[in-house]
Amino acid sequence: MTRQAHTAPTVLLAAPYVPPSVGGVEQYVWHLARELSARHGYRVVIATTAARGERPGRYADGPDGCAVYRLAAPLLLSRTPVGAGWRRQLRRIIEREGVDLVNGHAPVPLFADAAARAADDAGRPFVLTYHTGRMRKGSLPADAFLAGYERTVLAGTARRAREVICSSDYVVADLARLFAGRATVVPPGADLGLFAPSPLPSEPRVLFVGSLDRHTAYKGLSGLLRAVAELRRAGTPVRLEVVGDGAAAGDYRRQAARLGLDEATAVFSGRLFGEDLAAAYRRALVLALPTSYDSFPSVLVEAMAAGRPVVTTRVGGIPTLVRHEENGLLVAPGDRAALCGALTRVLTDQAFAGRLAEAGLSHVRAELGWAGQADRTAGVFGRVLAGHAPCTVAVVAPYFPPKIGGVENYAARVAAAVAADPDLRSVVITSNTAGRRSGVSIESGVPVVRLGTWMRVSNTPLSPLWPLQLRFWLRRLRVGVVNTHSPVPGLPDLAVAFGGGRPAVVTYHAGSMVKGEPGADRIIRHYETHVLPRVFGRARALVAVSPVSLAAHHPGAQQITPGVDTVRFTPGGLPPSQRPRDVVYLGRMDRTSSWKGVDVLLDAVAKLPGDLALTLVGGGDAVADHLAHADRLGIAERVHTPGPLIGDDLVTVLQRAAAVVLPSRTEAESFGMVLIEAMACGTPVIGSDVGGIPHVIEPDVNGLLVPPGDPAALAGALQALLDDGGLADRLGAAGRRTAVERYAWPTLTDRYVRLFKQLGDHSRAAHTRSGNS
Repeated sequence: MTRQAHTAPTVLLAAPYVPPSVGGVEQYVWHLARELSARHGYRVVIATTAARGERPGRYADGPDGCAVYRLAAPLLLSRTPVGAGWRRQLRRIIEREGVDLVNGHAPVPLFADAAARAADDAGRPFVLTYHTGRMRKGSLPADAFLAGYERTVLAGTARRAREVICSSDYVVADLARLFAGRATVVPPGADLGLFAPSPLPSEPRVLFVGSLDRHTAYKGLSGLLRAVAELRRAGTPVRLEVVGDGAAAGDYRRQAARLGLDEATAVFSGRLFGEDLAAAYRRALVLALPTSYDSFPSVLVEAMAAGRPVVTTRVGGIPTLVRHEENGLLVAPGDRAALCGALTRVLTDQAFAGRLAEAGLSHVRAELGWAGQADRTAGVFGRVLAGHAPCTVAVVAPYFPPKIGGVENYAARVAAAVAADPDLRSVVITSNTAGRRSGVSIESGVPVVRLGTWMRVSNTPLSPLWPLQLRFWLRRLRVGVVNTHSPVPGLPDLAVAFGGGRPAVVTYHAGSMVKGEPGADRIIRHYETHVLPRVFGRARALVAVSPVSLAAHHPGAQQITPGVDTVRFTPGGLPPSQRPRDVVYLGRMDRTSSWKGVDVLLDAVAKLPGDLALTLVGGGDAVADHLAHADRLGIAERVHTPGPLIGDDLVTVLQRAAAVVLPSRTEAESFGMVLIEAMACGTPVIGSDVGGIPHVIEPDVNGLLVPPGDPAALAGALQALLDDGGLADRLGAAGRRTAVERYAWPTLTDRYVRLFKQLGDHSRAAHTRSGNS
């Protein structure tokens, strides 16, 4: 057959079940079909399986009359329909309907897999939409089969997909080997017209909406029935309405009777659709879903759209939707006491319930209407149809947040800027500071691969497995460009060496790392003299973060300094002259980082009046050494060590400081990010005249410089600031201007984004030429 001509693209949505079958995936496909047609002009065709007793064939009963092909599925294994010849039949549908793109919906095995192979046969692009994490039933034979399916059949389907859509970050992380670095997250939405908000009822009614099949026992209805019975015994006049049906419905009814819940107390309404389902939400005061396994349940989104608070569990992707005590309540799965307590709070405190409901409604309206979800999906389809795949950039750093440090923060900013650009994808590869096991998590929407660490030499993590692991992950994540961050050797160097010809952007943060220790320094000098130049030579682009970086004078190097979030780091309420006499140091306090000069700062503080306090912010194995040194100097009671601080706590410390000091002693301090963070807070800064610090501090303009390793000079500078309020306020104001004009992050990270796009385009062009030769 030949393709029919259509003015608008035709998309085939292939899902094992669609309405009237009930479930989140079914509703997702149905609403997506309607919105793709209405908002984006797609011609939509649906392929699914025929229900038992239903005749296979072509029907015009889809959303807005679109064609629905129902294929025979004579065998049902658990909830998986099985039929013969699906691949061949789907290819015929593709050709008959002139399909331009196939979108398969899983996780129910086999049907989406057949669609992927049919699309491949017909030469059409395939997009996989995956709705949940790894499928586990709690039965060893079933789980072994599903694990094998995911490693083989599903892996092949994922490889065939031009792009992948996942319903939540949890799905991406749970099946990271298949989806991390490739997925666009499009959660389920809600029909904002159907599920409209209404005033909370006075009746304490709890609603449960879900399948009552035996294989969905994880939804937690059994535990909810017990919780409702306990609440009633405690005197709470609660009622429960159960919406749904399935093979276990009779079992749940009998359980309710055994618990003393009569038909008026536990109402089983069966399956409800459309306005009848919306009315059930309006009758309820709260939706409860005590599930032990879920990705991103659509019933939670519907309840929030209907203006109802939700009580659910901390599993799967739910915490990315429900924020505890902000737009709902979260409890541990299986904790019936906590479930009873959460339900009691909502049922007995109308004002609290109203606040949760309002916050949930605002979130759904802003983020989870079906129109917006269809727009995101259409964006993916449009890229695929145009043949424009986003370039994936792997940011490789030896350490990454939550570890605190300038390199870590810089790498995180680059990764976030890449993730925010629609033409790029961001992944992070770093070391696991906790042990030998490797793992993947999704952090702020970015996949972070933490490779197991087998040993640590000084501050350098190492593992003999990293060369193999890097090659695996760079290939599996379909990385187009590698961006490494040093000076800590090892992982970044290996990423360049084993990058498989991918263009590498090497960002080097430090000057020489010579520590003044003869044994270690011989190794460091050999590395900096013989290894590092080869790494620089392999880089397609070389970035120095300051003029004293070892990369700065390499031919072709460009400079992109660290930056600061000038919206978050802002001046506090008091000018420096009116703040408490508290001096702050912020940075690493490891024995391997003695060049940071904390001991020099302690010696300087000991020379100043006793009303001056010193706060050492950070962690490391040298904290105890510094406290012992302070005790010897007789200033232990003036030294405070709050440990590492992040977020608002860090900003607050910088805003309240009379001065921030960076007393580094060697060229290893190539920049000093803490200086610009303090400047952004309008706080005067003092730094050593060494490394990159003089390129940040203009003496007597936006800060003060002192000779490195000179406690007397540092004490004099501190005394000058503390005694001259006008000087402190003038330096603080000038520092703020410097931070805003020179170091705002967006301007700096935009340079990386442009560079990655350029290299990604060149990489794709080279790949195309090699493929055509």
